[in-house]
Amino acid sequence: MRAPVAVLALAVTAIVADPAAAMTGAEWQRLPPSARAAYVNGVVDAWVALVLVQEALGNRDRGITVFAEVVACLRDRLIGPDRIVAAVERYVADAPGLRTKDMPDIVFVAVGPLCR
Repeated sequence: MRAPVAVLALAVTAIVADPAAAMTGAEWQRLPPSARAAYVNGVVDAWVALVLVQEALGNRDRGITVFAEVVACLRDRLIGPDRIVAAVERYVADAPGLRTKDMPDIVFVAVGPLCR
């Protein structure tokens, strides 16, 4: 009898749980440096995972392909995590008006100049 109750509880939790919201630039700035770096690295890792799934499925979804271009740039130019985090730190410091934007968007825009 415990298994059906556990399954029901899990189903209810999945239905009523709020979706996770992305962190804003202002929230990100309040984190300690190591957590800020980990967050940025997590965003880039998510892009890499999206690209790998797209390649495995043979899909050419433009919403994912844009990340493939950034991932390829970072890989081909040997741009490591330290440079990526530094670019994001600089971008957020230089554009205070964008601190209310979601961090994945900020990371994407901040990495752009590294790939030009």
